[in-house]
Amino acid sequence: MKRYIDKVEHKIHTLPIDIPMPFSEAKVKDISTDTLRKILHRLHDKGEISIINRGYFKRIEPFKELLFVYGSLKKGFDNHNLLSKYAKRIGKSITIGKFGMFEDSFGNYPYLVPVPKMRIHGELYLIERKELLDKLDQFEGAPEYYERKKILVKSHRGTHRAFVYIQPHTAVPEDQKPLREWKADSNYKVKLAGILYK
Repeated sequence: MKRYIDKVEHKIHTLPIDIPMPFSEAKVKDISTDTLRKILHRLHDKGEISIINRGYFKRIEPFKELLFVYGSLKKGFDNHNLLSKYAKRIGKSITIGKFGMFEDSFGNYPYLVPVPKMRIHGELYLIERKELLDKLDQFEGAPEYYERKKILVKSHRGTHRAFVYIQPHTAVPEDQKPLREWKADSNYKVKLAGILYK
């Protein structure tokens, strides 16, 4: 199978970028139509092509960007599913610079402000399709509500420049302590609120 994938990939790299074409344009000798379809779907998932309609695809520019997430997009949190299969989790990460991280007024999500309080713990993802980053911009309300900008972060693989969503014009809340890490467990929320249950 790998041999067939390599042949189809090689043929696709000879095609022009952003021109819609039928699947048959990627046909290689000795590969069945069914196998070709499976290979093209794999290449779509890898971000090498985009399947645009049934039986049609286009070659796309390679896209790879890093994204540092610190709130509801983290693994195990409410909005993690938005990262989809076009994002690969690299692992836990921490900001090199210091930021202020605070909760929204309902305690539903955190946000960063560019105030040097502490290094923030989060997760690092490799985004492999531009449309996913566009979708995340829309979800985060960028550039109106959040601003997406690059910062330095450190993971087990070294230091990287990664995008992060930040609120550059939000005032620092006077009634909150800054957070180092956003946690999902309810005990943490209870402690934050200063309420004790027995």
